[in-house]
Amino acid sequence: MTEETVDDTLGIIGVGGLAAFLVEGLRHGGDGRPILLSPRNAKQAAMLAAHYAATVAADNQAVVDGAGIVVVATPPTVTLDTIRALTFRPGQLLICVAIDIDLASLREAAPGAVAVRAMPSAAAAMGLDATPVCPTEPRALAFFAVTGTAHGFDDEAAFAAATALTVFHLWSYALMDTMVGEAEAAGIPRAEAVRLVGALTRSAGAIALAADSTQPVRAPLDLHGKPGSMTAGGMAVLDAADAFAPWRAAFRQALARARRGHSG
Repeated sequence: MTEETVDDTLGIIGVGGLAAFLVEGLRHGGDGRPILLSPRNAKQAAMLAAHYAATVAADNQAVVDGAGIVVVATPPTVTLDTIRALTFRPGQLLICVAIDIDLASLREAAPGAVAVRAMPSAAAAMGLDATPVCPTEPRALAFFAVTGTAHGFDDEAAFAAATALTVFHLWSYALMDTMVGEAEAAGIPRAEAVRLVGALTRSAGAIALAADSTQPVRAPLDLHGKPGSMTAGGMAVLDAADAFAPWRAAFRQALARARRGHSG
């Protein structure tokens, strides 16, 4: 294997669900780089190797030796010990996707490596992820751009806030499920209700992304929520119940969790 091939190779240590989402997303996005997988989760590693043209390495050190970028996706309780047992090359990119592992700890565990934190999600498999990355390392940003959008932060506290925000999309499923249930109760067949709610949610996100970011995100709501309209009537119910207060509280709870153990 040439030095150029090694630099282009992705290594993954900790072959679980998140690793699978990343591998699938890379291939979905047309990224054909060589991929080396750690062997411990043998069944999962073999499945990914067979389906996505990856290779199962002999051990974790072989993954590091054969890759230019190494993603460590082990459970947080073993992440630092796993990294400390390995030898990284100077300048080699180490991306840790475990929560609770700050940059200072990563740099201590892998001296010489370029340590980066990231928080990808299952949406990476479809190329629709929004991945916070810290710090704004160009190679890491380019890597995660293949599986969606990459959002760089040089402030680790801001990265923790972005990490907390990533669970918002999971909470959104509960809201969508609620609306699907109401639609079913009103006579819409379930399959059509799911398609409608999913499509409406997607279109709201697309409009928000296309709009002027200096303006309130709720501008379309205010534009169409004229007095006497169906939109205004529904919002009056939500406002009377202070319906968004629990969402703010939920985010603050997630933020406190994301910042636990932050050294800065």
